[in-house]
Amino acid sequence: GINAEYGKQWYQRRVRYQDWKAEKDPESGKLAISRPIYSQSTHAGPVHCLLRSPFYNHIVMSVGGWSWSIWKEGESEILQTSRSPFKFTAATWSLTRPGVFYIGREDGNIDVWDLMDRSHEPSMSQNISSSVITSLVPYKVSSKQVLLGVGDNFGTLHILEVPWSLRHPSTNELTAMSSYFDRECSRIDYYKDRDATRGAPVEDSGPQIPTVLETAEEEEERLKKSFNEYLKIERE
Repeated sequence: GINAEYGKQWYQRRVRYQDWKAEKDPESGKLAISRPIYSQSTHAGPVHCLLRSPFYNHIVMSVGGWSWSIWKEGESEILQTSRSPFKFTAATWSLTRPGVFYIGREDGNIDVWDLMDRSHEPSMSQNISSSVITSLVPYKVSSKQVLLGVGDNFGTLHILEVPWSLRHPSTNELTAMSSYFDRECSRIDYYKDRDATRGAPVEDSGPQIPTVLETAEEEEERLKKSFNEYLKIERE
């Protein structure tokens, strides 16, 4: 099989997927790494994190600039947040809940995302520090206790205890989130097929961050249009 892994190009703001195994070039005879299977500019700032889900080996999250993205391995983005007013600087998946992850921000806050609850905004935000959040590390003490270590730019380590609702998975959450990611893949495939039918280019046809910051009204209209098209897919 392909020994492919994700990589991040920090300064170029790109996420790439390629086989890192060196092979002999037939012309030069030298060992060389093959070209990326795909390389996509997805964040409007440096990529800080690239994290594989502890529950789904084929699901990867990237965090950079003012947004996060979720990818299915070997494919383009399947989910991306709208642009945040604050830069994202750290991230980690939950160790006990498939639909939960934490995002650290430049203003010292942590966003808690629970995709079983909502996907358009964080379920809650918590202020931790007056400095930039630089690292997030979860640790499962037992089935009744999960801790979250938070580092900031001052060099301070904050230890938080994760509440029951964020450490205890809901009924069939593992299956429900797997189905959710599959539906998002189907949605992206629908857009690719639609663009191909219209004769439009299909490269980077996943969700995109606007190059110009949208007004609240423009963003609401864009999201409403996208959601209505998604509902159309669900009814088919």
